[in-house]
This record gives sequence, structure tokens and C-alpha cells, in this order.
Amino acid sequence: MKIEKHPKPLLCPEYPWEERHTYLYGSVIELKDKLRMYYQSYVDGIGFFVCLAESKDGTNWEKPLIKPIKEALPHLYPTVEVDGKVLDFYHKTQRLECMSNVVANYHIPSVIYRPEEEYPYKLFGYTEKGYCVAFSKDGINFVEYEKNPVIPLLKFPNRKTKKVWFSDVAPVFYDRKKKVYRAMVKTYKINKKGRTRRCVGMSISKDFINWSKPRTIWVPSDREDRIARSKGFKWADFYGLCPFNYKDYYLGFLWLFMIDYEFAKGTHEGKIEVYLAYSKDCKRWELVSEEPVIPLGKEGEWDCGMITTANQPLIDREGNIKIYYSGANFSHGYGEYEKPYEEGHQFCVGIADVKLE
Repeated sequence: MKIEKHPKPLLCPEYPWEERHTYLYGSVIELKDKLRMYYQSYVDGIGFFVCLAESKDGTNWEKPLIKPIKEALPHLYPTVEVDGKVLDFYHKTQRLECMSNVVANYHIPSVIYRPEEEYPYKLFGYTEKGYCVAFSKDGINFVEYEKNPVIPLLKFPNRKTKKVWFSDVAPVFYDRKKKVYRAMVKTYKINKKGRTRRCVGMSISKDFINWSKPRTIWVPSDREDRIARSKGFKWADFYGLCPFNYKDYYLGFLWLFMIDYEFAKGTHEGKIEVYLAYSKDCKRWELVSEEPVIPLGKEGEWDCGMITTANQPLIDREGNIKIYYSGANFSHGYGEYEKPYEEGHQFCVGIADVKLE
């Protein structure tokens, strides 16, 4: 496997509704005459946005200002509950009122594009109600499904730590082999030490509206913990998995969360790196290699802290893979109460070319 990361990011924060975050969580899709990127932004005090960027060549991207945005009230997207109280990480009140490239208010969005259907654009993402879906004819104006959420808010209590964890990550793809949609829903398991571990679950739908009950399919093992320890961390969780059809099997980009410690209130301090995973049936998964498919950048570089990928890569006829990914120059723990953001921290979007051998 040969990997070539482009040295500079393609997208960085520049607008008020992006603040310090332009990142994938999101999707990159191919149209006849251009590429479209649906990426995530976040503003402290207001919430998460799904934003649109477009490109003719895949390298030079523009953010079309297409819609007015009016935001004044914070959205609470719960991630963890301590002693019966959902922690609210929004500390200040702001108002945004301007032209924007925002198309939705979901968190961790996946956009599926199927041009043959009446609503070619299908959006799946996390909200305060759970996982919700929306539909669009033009990829800009999305209408929410009236019976949302399609998967209710999933909670995972840990009696030992008195915390309740929420499922907030679920990359979605259309499985061409089985002709179903698959949401790789984050689940949690408590190990023998009483530690809550992030796992990969799965929910399936034939119509994007009716989803099966999420089931855990992949739990972190000693192998992943060993990778984390080799890099100076304590253990590893699965932050997310982005599978795709490749030949007659499945490959997937595993976001491996290498953890140093857990906050007394809040989540974990650590870094996220991307590894290649393999499966014959999309249920039983294993790592292809203990070397990352997209390694973290060197200390001080734009992608030295966290890396996550678009829900699907772009694959040409020769089998070459382009992976759009986001990189942060800070670790996962920043933004918690104990560890506020620092000047210069930002999430940007870049690209890597991968050739499988």
C-alpha cells in the first residue's frame, strides 16, 4: 500500500459559522461536472452545521454563499452525562445572520447521492433527538423527514463512573452488493475494569427511513490497545468506521482513538489516526495492517492531532483511491472544561492518494 498525503490542506476555516472547525465528518460526491463536499463546522455557543464546498478538479475548492443563515439559540448535542446531568459544552451566546454555505444543522453528516431517484441527495446525521434524515433534490435545500428520529437517542450508562455515554457517530454508505444502506453506529461496551469502550455497531435500511436496531459488531481488542501503547498511549477505542465496497468484499477506514486518560467530567484525551480494515460480509472486521493508512502529521503540522475521513473515498477505474480527510493540530481533549482551545487551533480538510497493492 502506497500513501501520498498532499502537504497542505485544501479547506480551512474562514467564515464566522466555521470558527476553528472545517472537518470531515462529511461526504465528497462526484457529479457530472464537479465534486461536492459536505463538511462539518461548529461554533461554540450555537452548534454544528453541514456546509457545502465545490470543486472542478478536486484540489481547488470554493464555498458558494447560497443561503442566509439565522442562528441565535444553542443546539445541545449530548455526548456524555455525569451524575444525571447532560454536560453542555456551549458557554457563550452568539448570533449569526448572514449569507452562508450552510445546508443543514446535523452533526457528523453522511450524504448519499443516487441521481436516479426523485430525491438524489439523502442526508443522515446526529441531533439532540438521535439520528435523523433529510432529503434534497438539489443538494442545497434539505427537507427533514417528518417522523425523525429514524434511530432514537442511544444511551449507554456506566454505573461505576456514573456517566452515561451517547451514540453520536454513524457514518453511512450504500452497499451496492446487498442493495441496502448501512449506518456504522457507535456503540459502547463496559470491560472487566469498568471502562467504557467505544465500539462499532451497525444498523441497516432498505429505504433510508426504516432502520434496524443497531447491533455491536466490532469491539476493541488487545491488538488495537497494543498499537496505542506502542505510540505512548494507554488504550484504543473505535471512534468510527467508514466502509465501502471494493471488488467482492469490503474495506473500511477505521478511526482509531488512541487514549491517554479520561476526564473526570467529559470524554477522553488522546489522538485519532486512520487504519485500513477488511471484511468479507461487513459484519466481521479486522485490521489489514498495524500501520496507519493515513498517519498523523509531525508535531506542529496541520494534521498532527486528529484525523477523520469522509464517509466514502473516490475510486477511479484503475483502483486508485483518493481519500478526503480532516486533520486537527490539537488533540481530542481540547474543548473540554479542563482543557480549553488555544490560539491557532483549527480543523482543516486535506487529501491523500492511496494505491492498494
